[in-house]
Amino acid sequence: MLAPLHPSHKLTIDEFLDLYSGEEARWELVRGVPVMMASASRAHNRVVRNLISALHVRLRGTRCEAMPSDMGLETAENSYRLPDVGIYCDPRDLESEGDPSRLEFPKVLFEVTSPGTTRSDRMVKLVEYQALASVDTVVFVHPQMRTLTVFERMEDGAFRNVTSLPGTPLVLRDPALTIPADDIFEGV
Repeated sequence: MLAPLHPSHKLTIDEFLDLYSGEEARWELVRGVPVMMASASRAHNRVVRNLISALHVRLRGTRCEAMPSDMGLETAENSYRLPDVGIYCDPRDLESEGDPSRLEFPKVLFEVTSPGTTRSDRMVKLVEYQALASVDTVVFVHPQMRTLTVFERMEDGAFRNVTSLPGTPLVLRDPALTIPADDIFEGV
């Protein structure tokens, strides 16, 4: 059961996890304020399932692992996000002794957009994700248009982005892998 909070009280990530872990609804913490996430659509869930499946096969035998949104990520002070899918390659995230609710060093982050989340994803989450030193790539998957927007960190630290045409495969630089668009959007 969630404890009532005074509206001016900003939660720390530890307080947030103490209060909201185990809740049936999914919550993120945005600058100290808990925000309930909307229910995912069937298309959203299918894309997440397809990504996890495709990444699992392609990452087998590498130093990297794909994780679903059950694993949270501190993106800024008092901000805790649940990326739809993440690729983690840092041993500190993959050790079984680490905090089971928190990851820290993502390499690639995926957000599956919906008409209601696209603006927030692109204006808030993208900035938070790009500020993480370990993040090399952020991918927005657009199920309605069957396209991908890939933000990739360049040598100078800046990000360039490319939006694909429908049917274009996802090509990641690091870890080096390719996923056909049909694999990502199967059933959508």
